[in-house]
Amino acid sequence: MRPEDSGMSSVRVLERLYGTAPPPFALLRRDRTDGSGPGPVEVLFGEMETVRSLDDAGPAGTSPGPGTLALLPFRQMAEHGLPCHDDRIPLRVLRVSEHHVLPEAALGAHGGAPVRWQDAGFTTDDARYASLVREFAASDAARGGLNVLLRRDCTALLPGFRPAVAVELFRRLLTGESGAYWTFLVHTGGERPTTLVGATPQGHVAVEDHRVVMNPLCGTYRRPRHGTRAGDLLAFLADGKESEELATTVDAELAVLCGLAGPGVRVEGPFLRRMAHLLHTQCRISGPAVADARGTLARAMFASTAVGSPYAEACRAIHHHETTGRGYYGGLLALIGRDARGDEELDSAAVLRTLDIDHLGRARLSVGATVGSRSSPESEAAETRTKARALLTALTTPSPPRPEPDDGTAAAIATADGPETAATTGPETADSPETAAGPVRDALARRHAALSSFWTSGGHGTPGARGDRVLVLSTGGADLASLVHMVAAVHGPAEVVGYGEPGAGDTLSRHRGPVLLASGPGRPDDPDDPRMAALREVSASLVHGRRPDGAPVAGVGLGFQLLALAAVPGARITARTGTGIGRDVEVFGRRIRAAFRNAYAVTSGAPPVRQAPPPLCPGPDGRELIAMHGAAVRGVQFRPESVMTTRGAEVLASLLS
Repeated sequence: MRPEDSGMSSVRVLERLYGTAPPPFALLRRDRTDGSGPGPVEVLFGEMETVRSLDDAGPAGTSPGPGTLALLPFRQMAEHGLPCHDDRIPLRVLRVSEHHVLPEAALGAHGGAPVRWQDAGFTTDDARYASLVREFAASDAARGGLNVLLRRDCTALLPGFRPAVAVELFRRLLTGESGAYWTFLVHTGGERPTTLVGATPQGHVAVEDHRVVMNPLCGTYRRPRHGTRAGDLLAFLADGKESEELATTVDAELAVLCGLAGPGVRVEGPFLRRMAHLLHTQCRISGPAVADARGTLARAMFASTAVGSPYAEACRAIHHHETTGRGYYGGLLALIGRDARGDEELDSAAVLRTLDIDHLGRARLSVGATVGSRSSPESEAAETRTKARALLTALTTPSPPRPEPDDGTAAAIATADGPETAATTGPETADSPETAAGPVRDALARRHAALSSFWTSGGHGTPGARGDRVLVLSTGGADLASLVHMVAAVHGPAEVVGYGEPGAGDTLSRHRGPVLLASGPGRPDDPDDPRMAALREVSASLVHGRRPDGAPVAGVGLGFQLLALAAVPGARITARTGTGIGRDVEVFGRRIRAAFRNAYAVTSGAPPVRQAPPPLCPGPDGRELIAMHGAAVRGVQFRPESVMTTRGAEVLASLLS
């Protein structure tokens, strides 16, 4: 969206912002879509309404520029049938009637309003948060590849709070924080207004030039107070845990984006997003848009960065481990409008690194760390402290470039529960990332080269000669859009069939083309799970029944395990050993890096599977079964559609041919 000044003078705009009772408004500074840096400060005035869902948000308007700014709380997750604590935070919509552009210096020239802080601190200490991380990291779900953003809150009181104070906080963020995707202030107006002030690194979904774009971000390097050493940054970029966490986030966002885009989805990156106190790694994924802006937004809620992945499982984990609602934290701010040509546009950002202030001046800042099986409880606690400190340092320091100290609020948050574990000594000198741009660039290039070439080259394949329609069986709980996208690219049209649909087994058995059993959560031999019982019945009928024209049945992940139980004598299910998702394996002559995301594995009793007939492919230990390729029954334990699986498109094509 191109901000255009309405012609009203900056003085008149500022008078309204600093007035005693301003109308609902928003201040935004957003990244430019061409990647050239932050845009100007935009000011939006309008009417604020509470609506039930995005369906009631209204159209984008008819004139160029922003038409609607939506504030989506985290509890809107319930619209997708996912569990969340209902804290009754409303979905609000600012219907934009005025759009202005301000020089950034204009805010500082006004003089600002005094800001006072009281009683700032975390509501839970480091030990309690570390215990939460430790509990989750040891769980079967985490060992199976589940990553979850678990939050903790810090609170404060701003005596005498009024909208002018929020404008001053916004000004401080502009000068004290850098690298944010959106820096923003939203004031809802009314008798009991809510005010959000933040600098989020995470853009979510955008529609620009008829292309849908997402920016998955994961991985946090805490910049030491005394300067960043290039060696430390290079070690961070080479850390397998950090690489896997970003890849897991990209996989989750790919599954969303493939449901919103046509053929030609592309993954770019990873890149560094540099902020004042932190560095993040992120990718850019995009594809041709197939829905309007509001439809795209409704289907894309919410950013996996603020939730975790696999998405549905992460929502359930959040509901279990977090005992209160998130408010707007983890939700979205979304701006819908039209470009200069009159085409609809969308830009949105996850509500992270955001101070949520009520009408009494009570403020809450929620921060979180992405937790998985390889997480260090102490390190994750330190990461949340750093995130809180980064925002509060900017908010509590009147003029960050000057050497004067703040009032101690940010320091209290950062050090209340212990020292900053990532702090190092030594200045940012010749060993800095700025002077070592080549090695940093090379490290990012190596990580890019390790991603699936199918996705980095634009998601195009060569469909098989037969091109028979593939029926993909949904085993429950997983978003299959990226798998279906890859199937369509390497073989031909695909259609998803739910395992619980009436007559699903008969439909699959009579189908003349390939059948693919998708992955999903759970243990396939669980005797008490009705879903697994139904899936075992379908799998057995496909393995032992007669298929038309000898069309193959294949499986990935859980689908592979179900087929192996039915087809391989002596096969049994065991808990997967080891940590991490990515593994180097050899599959039928192909040496690949593959993403193993299930908590369970298929093993065979004596003799080891290396002595079994050729259709079976063992893992390095000779007992775990990672692939099979018979004439009629095939599959792989790993996820070929993952951005981590280097030759996944080739593997999938061979399963379906």
